[in-house]
Amino acid sequence: MIADASNETRRSIAAAILSHNPSLQVIEAVDGETAAARIVADKPDVLFVNVKLPGMSGAEAVAIARSRGARPVTILISDQVLTRWVALSTEVDAYEFLKSPYDPAHVVALMRAIDMMRKPLRVQIVVDAENTRAVIRKMLAGTRFNLNIEETNSGAHAIKLLQHTHFDLSLIDLNLAGMDGLETACKAKEIAPETALVMLSGAGNERIEATFKHFGFSTFLQKPFLAHHVEDMLHEVYDLRRPYLLNAIGRVHKRHIAKAEADAEKRGRKRVA
Repeated sequence: MIADASNETRRSIAAAILSHNPSLQVIEAVDGETAAARIVADKPDVLFVNVKLPGMSGAEAVAIARSRGARPVTILISDQVLTRWVALSTEVDAYEFLKSPYDPAHVVALMRAIDMMRKPLRVQIVVDAENTRAVIRKMLAGTRFNLNIEETNSGAHAIKLLQHTHFDLSLIDLNLAGMDGLETACKAKEIAPETALVMLSGAGNERIEATFKHFGFSTFLQKPFLAHHVEDMLHEVYDLRRPYLLNAIGRVHKRHIAKAEADAEKRGRKRVA
């Protein structure tokens, strides 16, 4: 669905969508009230919505539709840069924020990513600590991807599973007891070359991280990591265009950490004084 007051914008986005998949049905709305009603009634899978629609705003239309059970993958669009665009996007759980003029190739890349996110993927977590596996499982389950998640606490068992079950992705902790993560990855690549491997490592393993591809890994995650790092990793593994919004959320988080550390340092200096 495309909700925008401009005929030209709706036509250009629709053309890009249909160039990706001509069989898709594209529905349209030109104002906020109509957009909210059609999102609820038609339940589109994907929504491109201008934040400044006539009448009710695009963000309000999305919020109303979400409160009524409609949850399309949402791409906010705007004719100008908004100072609160990251916060606004987060409030309505948007996947991306686009500013005009809209690049057709970007729209196609978004549709390709959404197709991939809807595809069922089988994921293996190979971590010996149960609490760490639980945290990683929760992060994976909270992504936009359709993941069927299985776990194991050892490299040897992971290899057995890979011999009998197809996995699209395997997250392997570097510091496994017994067969370590590097040996597990090498064996996994031999018996299941189609499975993408991701190294899970901690601080102090920078030398190994620099050579992760030699062991068959597609990329790595350094612990502790956050939900947006997991989303970022999945986009990288499947060669999907990383949303501007995902990059921005990462930058905002880094600023918050820097501010918290600066505030803590100030409080420490005051106590010393």
